[in-house]
Amino acid sequence: MKQLFYTLLIAAAALLPSCVSKQVVRQAENQRDSLEIVVGEKDSLINAVFSDINAISENMALIKSRENLIAVSETPERGRRPMEDIRNDIAAIDRLLQENRAKIASLQHTSAQLRKANLHIEALEKSIAQLNMQLNEKTTEVEELRLELEKRGIEVAELTEQVETGNAQVARLSGEKTDLENQLNTVYYIVGSEKELRDAQIVNKQGFIGRTLTVNQSGNFESFTRADSRLLNEIPIGHKRITLVTTHPDESYQLIVDADKTVTKLVIDDPVRFWESSKILVISYK
Repeated sequence: MKQLFYTLLIAAAALLPSCVSKQVVRQAENQRDSLEIVVGEKDSLINAVFSDINAISENMALIKSRENLIAVSETPERGRRPMEDIRNDIAAIDRLLQENRAKIASLQHTSAQLRKANLHIEALEKSIAQLNMQLNEKTTEVEELRLELEKRGIEVAELTEQVETGNAQVARLSGEKTDLENQLNTVYYIVGSEKELRDAQIVNKQGFIGRTLTVNQSGNFESFTRADSRLLNEIPIGHKRITLVTTHPDESYQLIVDADKTVTKLVIDDPVRFWESSKILVISYK
């Protein structure tokens, strides 16, 4: 009986180290699995940090690009970009700033999680602080741009009104100038027999010997043909014995005579000289 007891005791003693060893292994495996989970979570958080920082950097580059477009639009050699384009650039910068705010908030949340996991990254917190500062600076710049744009919009509206007023004045002055030029170049002419002209009180016969015709300064041009001296090149006559009652330089015109010695027309060679002495042409025939 004693022999059996000792045999069982030896067998139990032999099995005890084996059971303890398996328990230790299982505990080690559990700890390893837990550690792997923790490490995986930390890696995931760190990857999220880099992802957010890269996204913020890309947005900052896009913001700079938009700012450069706005700056280029102000250069005199390139002219001004349409105000609507500049507004679109500012709106795009606004959207990028909003995205950066969300990304920075995500970084702050990740940083808090890392601290809970006993992983304190001082450089990350400094980066978050710098990004926040840059974000605030950019927000201020965009607000200044928006205010400048609104101010410029008011200035453009005022300038547009001034231009419209100026255009109206130019149009009015141009019209007045045209009217004045038309008046200055308005001439009157008439071709008639001596008797008809005298009866109409257009000419008078003066002097005793070799009486000459003179123009009656009545100012009544109802019987005259009105014309523009710039466009009037010739005047049909169709009579033989004609007289130019009004004074016009001989070298400024010529009388065209046919084979029958009929003066067919008067051709004006130099309109300026022809009309400089008188804006009225009276041709009399007998």
